[in-house]
Amino acid sequence: MAGRARLQRRAMGVEVAEHIRSMIFDGRLQAGQRVPQDAIAEELGVSRLPVREALIALEADGLVATEAHRGTFVVPIRSEDISDHYRLYGMAQGLAASGAVRRITEPVLARLDELHARMCESDDADLLHDLNWEFHSLINKTGGSRRTLSVLRQLSHNLPREVYSLPAAAGPEANRGHARILAALRRGDEAEVDRANREHVEHEGDQVVAALKRDGVLAD
Repeated sequence: MAGRARLQRRAMGVEVAEHIRSMIFDGRLQAGQRVPQDAIAEELGVSRLPVREALIALEADGLVATEAHRGTFVVPIRSEDISDHYRLYGMAQGLAASGAVRRITEPVLARLDELHARMCESDDADLLHDLNWEFHSLINKTGGSRRTLSVLRQLSHNLPREVYSLPAAAGPEANRGHARILAALRRGDEAEVDRANREHVEHEGDQVVAALKRDGVLAD
């Protein structure tokens, strides 16, 4: 029973952390503002313990900082923080794609072709994000080592879900990126598929930086 309680509390802490991330990135919590732990606990219907656990995780992510006897405060987010996040993501995704060159099968390529074709044809934003996620996830799972997949999972949790929805999942630039990745996979060109993935993800990062600047979330 005690073990189950710890697991439930840990899962609760993860959800609280995601909630606070969203508050930071949608402007409800701003740079330099003290995180209102009691108010958040009351809003979510939890005790202060999962809130404190969430703040420990967020401090490790560089989003908040705790000052002795004063509380926990939101750290300013700068453009380079977001750009570097996407560069790191692109590097890990490029590494997985390079591995996929050596392991990919014709059925997987056929599914990637199908996903790409549907993204080129659709204008449904929700569907496009689902298709885009499946496209990259399939490549990652095909070629990524356990360590690479672990890094990708960790990076995916560093920003709230809403931020990953900011870049256009499809459109001329995104579709060209997907076509380039597919062509490199078919040719078996590891260097090109790595480069194509990195540049594709960095372009997404540029879109996120622009959107966050427009919304006044970034400190620069």
